[in-house]
Amino acid sequence: MPAESPKRVFIFLDTMPQRQGSGASLRFYSNVRAYLDLGFDVDVIQVAQQADGSEPSRDLAPVKWKRIIERAASPTLIGRLSFRAGMPNRAAFQYYYSLHRVIQREINNRFEHEPGALFHLEGEHMASVIPWLSKSIRCIWSLHDLPSAVVSATTRIACEAQDREPAQTEQRELRFAEKAERVVARHAPLILCIADTDRERLRSEWNAQIEYLPMSIPGDGQTRIDGWLRDDRLRILHLGSVSHLPSYRSLEFLFEQVFPQMPESLLERIEMDVVGTVDDQNPRTKRILELARKYSNVTFHGFVSDVVPFYRKSDVQVVASTDATGLRTRTIESFAYGLPVLSTSVGARGIAGLRPGEQLLIADDSRAFVENLSRLLKSPELLSKLSRSGREFYEKNQSRKAVALKLSEYLQQYFGITSELVDNHEIETEVDHVSA
Repeated sequence: MPAESPKRVFIFLDTMPQRQGSGASLRFYSNVRAYLDLGFDVDVIQVAQQADGSEPSRDLAPVKWKRIIERAASPTLIGRLSFRAGMPNRAAFQYYYSLHRVIQREINNRFEHEPGALFHLEGEHMASVIPWLSKSIRCIWSLHDLPSAVVSATTRIACEAQDREPAQTEQRELRFAEKAERVVARHAPLILCIADTDRERLRSEWNAQIEYLPMSIPGDGQTRIDGWLRDDRLRILHLGSVSHLPSYRSLEFLFEQVFPQMPESLLERIEMDVVGTVDDQNPRTKRILELARKYSNVTFHGFVSDVVPFYRKSDVQVVASTDATGLRTRTIESFAYGLPVLSTSVGARGIAGLRPGEQLLIADDSRAFVENLSRLLKSPELLSKLSRSGREFYEKNQSRKAVALKLSEYLQQYFGITSELVDNHEIETEVDHVSA
């Protein structure tokens, strides 16, 4: 049995963990911090085809950072043919997951020198190598959104926008994604998912070892102290890159179905801030901007370096996604900052323990959305109640301590690694950042 002290984990990902940004980067941050809180020596390895400008969060000391920036190998004929035939063999994986060979090489090199280490692989691209790793490697697939679900949603939206049926290439990719994720799942010693609904469904469908790991927010947010409904107006916050599938569906629903049903007396008392990247060359973004053109009370701010001021000045965050669950991160973040949430069932799906009406409001059609917004405009008391209960839910279920304790439980159960919380306060220092 390899020595357990010091404990080391190698975390492979495609973009650096940050205190603010996409749901993925926040999830990465939460996982890295949990390992630090359990006393692990942490190495984070970013594997990508080109530098993306992302910088690691500087408060995650003493993490060691490494970038592996390489061009993908040229696709092979057998890989292309295997992919087209829907055969999830190694050649097809190397074709579909462009950096497959690089990832496996880097894992094997580290395993040779650290056979007792843990390998934490963020997302399906990093985890795609699992079926071809040594069975003695202790590895974890950190599953964000189900790969086939993302492919399916992307295809469906493209087809709706262009009024067409799925192309053969799109159908082929979906079939391969479904087969590939099952192959990886069968070989993964442990899968950690971000949604408890994924855990229950995929345990049955995949017959895999899969657990739900909640995520915390950098800094664990803060209790809200500002007042509500200033100037007798309801300030709505909408977070997320406009072209990102969940955000796109959410904004589409709001501008096509909810806002048109609002009485003018209600609409004129609402202000909406849309915070997130606005790529005006993207077809989905163009459509949202066109839909929003008629509403002068909607402001697009684009990417902002600090989202906290928006949490402080807003009265409610609206998560109106109808087609994907990627916005659950924003719901958790709202809870951490004490900002009430009005969401669809889909938008909040997967956060274990939520009770609609207590921690947040749920509305699944345009009429219910209008009714709930009207209620909030009349009740600062309801806003205060939702703020307190959401914050309490976060502290109990999603906080830094809660995530670390849950991770410790799984490491003991699946790998026999005993870990306890250590006194690991965040320190603002420079980190060992090594670039390839």
